[in-house]
Amino acid sequence: MDINKEHKFIEIKDDTARLINDRANHLYQKLLVLDISDTDIDDFGKYYFTNHHGGSRLFFSVQSSADIIYRSVKKTNKSIPGLSFIDYGAGLGTLFLLAGMVGFNKVYFNDYFPQWDGYAKTICDKLEITIDDYISGDIDAVIDYGKANNVHFDILASRNVAEHIYKLRDFYTKLYHSGITSLCYATTTANYHNLAMRLKHYLHHYQVEKKQYKDQRAVYIKELVPAITDNDLHELIKLTRGKAFADFTNTVERYFKKQPIPPVEFLYTNTCDCKTGVWAENLITRSNYADIIQSAGFTFEYTAGFWDTHYKYGLVNFITGLLNRLIKITGKKGYWFAPFVNITAAKNNG
Repeated sequence: MDINKEHKFIEIKDDTARLINDRANHLYQKLLVLDISDTDIDDFGKYYFTNHHGGSRLFFSVQSSADIIYRSVKKTNKSIPGLSFIDYGAGLGTLFLLAGMVGFNKVYFNDYFPQWDGYAKTICDKLEITIDDYISGDIDAVIDYGKANNVHFDILASRNVAEHIYKLRDFYTKLYHSGITSLCYATTTANYHNLAMRLKHYLHHYQVEKKQYKDQRAVYIKELVPAITDNDLHELIKLTRGKAFADFTNTVERYFKKQPIPPVEFLYTNTCDCKTGVWAENLITRSNYADIIQSAGFTFEYTAGFWDTHYKYGLVNFITGLLNRLIKITGKKGYWFAPFVNITAAKNNG
């Protein structure tokens, strides 16, 4: 266990990077010795943290969080002590933890599901990290909180959340017009332009649709229309893919009234949970994101992420290291080879 070794999580380009890298090392050391089994977090929370951000995934998780914080801070042209930061859709990752250690003026935690607040508070107490407040709910809840408490989130950041947001166009439009933030910085592994990642997501969509969401929609449709025929059920299962909430029930109503049914924007192979609206890794293109974000009023940037080079096997790390070099060489088109992308929506205050 390399608990006392000093690691380079990000390139030390300036004092901001030096500070973030130092704090990332402290967080990494804390998490290496954290015994999550000795907490009151339930089995699901423990499983999620251990498998997504613990063990062999820990270094890359902290590295990704450090990269998000550094890049987003630099885009504000301000220093960390003068900024407020919210980790949107935080789950039980390391972004809000590191944000709570680097010296932001205020740090906020958010997740759609209320139980994650409790998980996060438990971890923060264990690690002696202070988060200013915890906000449960979607973007409407965050906007309401900001307006009610006169809070401006200088940076609204997320890691692997954008691909789960039900109505992404509504998300960015609401965010822009609310005035609660000037910068939304998101990363997602649903990178359509990397062929390997695209095929991986196609397979994921196929499996989730076949094993879970197709049956879920069938059950829900039968609840709405108990006497439905097999033919109508079959058609509605297809027509409701990618729909939730009122969109789902409206589709059922329109079908029987023989009214036109609005298509799902950018559906492709995507599928979602019809009860929560959470997408199974919504895979859309760079131009789709550009259309959504620029139409909302933000400026748009889409850049390459990087590969993890801290796997168990040296050969794998050698290959991912070569891929990271290729990403740098190809510049603005590096996202064709990246495992994830950075999506920036910024308000032009000029």
